[in-house]
Amino acid sequence: MLWQIQFFPLCTHHVFLSHCREDRDWLVFPLYEDLWRLGIIPWLDLHEYPYGRTSFEALRDGVLKCRHVVFLVAQAMLAQARGWGIIELAWAELLQENLREPGGVLHNVALPLFFLDRGDERLLRSAWLPVRDRAVFHHPPEDPVAWASQQVRAFVLREQQRGLDNALWLKQDTQTRARLEARQGLVDRITAQHPAPAFVVGTP
Repeated sequence: MLWQIQFFPLCTHHVFLSHCREDRDWLVFPLYEDLWRLGIIPWLDLHEYPYGRTSFEALRDGVLKCRHVVFLVAQAMLAQARGWGIIELAWAELLQENLREPGGVLHNVALPLFFLDRGDERLLRSAWLPVRDRAVFHHPPEDPVAWASQQVRAFVLREQQRGLDNALWLKQDTQTRARLEARQGLVDRITAQHPAPAFVVGTP
């Protein structure tokens, strides 16, 4: 059974950075700054929630208002059998299932970046095992921040191209477009209309 999302809010950020607090200084904060420099708008949980919003509501809405979710899975994340990262993974997977059609995926949500050894035994017993085959693994001694930034940049650009392809397809297939428009905000989501495409500095 699929819990169907009927309303997709306008995306305000390109990527949601799912992470552990322990990884902020060496990875998350530098990556956050680097993504801004590249024209990619990241969402980062700094507990600055609107008055009256619980952490659960704020993080759920954060995932829904981001075009993609980047999971930064290092030792600290793996050490937590429970935690917000697992909940954010569940929300991202639910969102992904709502962006599938019989012909395939309309839009890819999750980018798992693993700062672990692929054969780590704890990974084999964790909630992250189901996404291991979709994950990209960091290989030391490559700089982790530069590597993560490169991976996010490439992913965002690939999905922006997918959005352009979807827009062309739906312009030609008006019947499918009308069906998808019955779920408010879905067409905007899969054509990567918002936020504006990231203008990434540097060579392709």
